[in-house]
Amino acid sequence: MNKFKIIIFYLIFSLSACQFFWTEDHDASPLGIFNSLWTGFDEMYALFEAREIDWDEAREQFLPLISPDMSNMELFWVCARMLNTLQDPHVTLITPFGTSYVLIPVVPSNDVFFMNEIRNEYLIDRGKTAGNGRIIYGTINPEKTSKNIGYIHFADFQIENNLNDSWVNDIETIIKYFSHTDFLVLDIRNSYGGLGLNMEYIASRFVLEEKDYKKVSTKNGPGRNDFSNPVVLTIRPAGTRYTKPIVLLTNNETVSAAEWFTLALRTQRHVTHAGEQTKGALSSMVTRTLVNGWKYTLSIQKTTDINGINYEGKGISPNAEHRLNNIDTNQEIGSDRQLEYALTLY
Repeated sequence: MNKFKIIIFYLIFSLSACQFFWTEDHDASPLGIFNSLWTGFDEMYALFEAREIDWDEAREQFLPLISPDMSNMELFWVCARMLNTLQDPHVTLITPFGTSYVLIPVVPSNDVFFMNEIRNEYLIDRGKTAGNGRIIYGTINPEKTSKNIGYIHFADFQIENNLNDSWVNDIETIIKYFSHTDFLVLDIRNSYGGLGLNMEYIASRFVLEEKDYKKVSTKNGPGRNDFSNPVVLTIRPAGTRYTKPIVLLTNNETVSAAEWFTLALRTQRHVTHAGEQTKGALSSMVTRTLVNGWKYTLSIQKTTDINGINYEGKGISPNAEHRLNNIDTNQEIGSDRQLEYALTLY
């Protein structure tokens, strides 16, 4: 029954938001496209307040750049620049000749030092893969530590075929593999999100006790303050579980559903969060189509932790004593400062 309720919740906010309070616009002129895009965000975008954006001011800034005889490419760049003022990784403008992605300054970090190096330098026999390549796991090389430490990296929580993705079932075998370890490093650095159902299915295997972990309000009308009542999401223990000490590693490229995973695991007393703050893009998004065939995506929710703290645009940060980045990492000698630190915590 709980799984059924979760499915219904995710379907409601992913489907109903695509259908309500939408006014069709048939004006395909540059001004018509600009106005339709601006109005679409004005009515549906959920994060103007959280991201401290004056959307009316954005219109005033970019409207003078629109002209009747401008090319599609020129129109694209004006619209993309307007959307980039939101600084939201879930906001894109998709056209036949290109897609706009917001460029967000990140904390200096050596994130290119990653999975090949970790497998070569830290995991016995380079570890194993599972989940259709999404999961890399193994035991830390004894040259790095005197303890018996397990390691798992999740690249994402994406969906492949249906709401019950078979790849997530591999987590059962992986948990059993680590029954002999002293503690576990869960690495979701550079994890770019995915489906909430998959995230909760996997997170529940690392849960010691049932805890509410986030609140979600979905845009439900064209007014700036039109939102549904908050829905509380709960993480519950399920399946074969690992409840020994866990270190959860994040960085500034941990985003979306991986940030939900972070909120869920941070409620557990046996989990220590270390590394860098996450990206700060926690809303779900929908895709809309303009009359000229261009598509755009936008965030339609306010998502906070269970205490009402909003991490949008800021990221979820480890406590100060566990906060560190990888700027001092020396790839040539095979060193990952964040992972090295995680190995010392228990």
